[in-house]
Amino acid sequence: MIVLQVRRIAGFAACVDYTYSVLLLANFCIVFGHVVWCMYMLPEEYESTRLRVAASLRALERGLQDLADALAHGDAVAVNAATPGREALKEICDAYTAIDLGMTDAPNQSVVTLGVIGVDRTALKLAERVNELKAEFRELCAPLQRIRRRVPLKEGGTEAIPVVRAILRSIQRSDLNLLAAYRKLPILGAVPQSIAYTRARTRAVYRKTIEQIGDLLQSNDSPAAIRDRARLSTLRATETHLALVREHYENIRANIAYVGLDRRGRGRVMISAELPILYWRKPGMREPRVQFPSLADSGEPTRARKPRKSLVEPDPWLESLPVYRYVPRR
Repeated sequence: MIVLQVRRIAGFAACVDYTYSVLLLANFCIVFGHVVWCMYMLPEEYESTRLRVAASLRALERGLQDLADALAHGDAVAVNAATPGREALKEICDAYTAIDLGMTDAPNQSVVTLGVIGVDRTALKLAERVNELKAEFRELCAPLQRIRRRVPLKEGGTEAIPVVRAILRSIQRSDLNLLAAYRKLPILGAVPQSIAYTRARTRAVYRKTIEQIGDLLQSNDSPAAIRDRARLSTLRATETHLALVREHYENIRANIAYVGLDRRGRGRVMISAELPILYWRKPGMREPRVQFPSLADSGEPTRARKPRKSLVEPDPWLESLPVYRYVPRR
């Protein structure tokens, strides 16, 4: 048994150390020479952890509702990519509070809503508080992704799932979208003069150790996963990392020019803007110029660019996961 300690820092509050006692088991059947460690939470630790997660989630939901109420009844000025007037404000509030998966939503995606909203000091403080609550919830839940708990299956038997998912099932929140719950609201540090959105197609590449790839394969008993585990054992000892490549996704960013400078002395910033951008609007202040990308804009460059040399091989190396080998250095 080992002890896993997680430090959570929320704003200016005191530091709180969450300590989980877990069983650390070695799964020797994955690859010969590469031991993959699987952590299982002790039963006596599960209940207290479940209560902390439930309380943190309730606090986050209250914070989101308080912000939505303040925006709906306050002096907010909203600009949305597709909807004008008060409807734009409603869509922005819905985007902020949408942390549950819909019937047709993918589990690893969250709602993307383009918009800009100017708010008063009260709403700005509530938005900052929401980001603090999101950070607290993530600090509490993210370590639980790698700790397992066995749950019964309808057809009989059990399966090992992340503890955070077992907890969400037990509190009737299995539809919670963790990505949306973690994603912070984009709050500008100064008054914007112009905001120009850009849309691009990109892919995410994660550098993973052999043990981490084996951990992803250990719960999969398909023939392809079995062959992949055997293939991992053929790697040379010097090849310690592989690339986990996620499919191309739409990346929305906003290029923002400030009227003055923010606290860090910047007059222009580029931020990720999957959620509507929020800023403090002084009474009587002119609204910023906002340029949204057209629906037909694919984000492709209008002129040819020299292609970048890829660091990973062109074809995937494993069957059951989008895992690629790195191109050998010369």
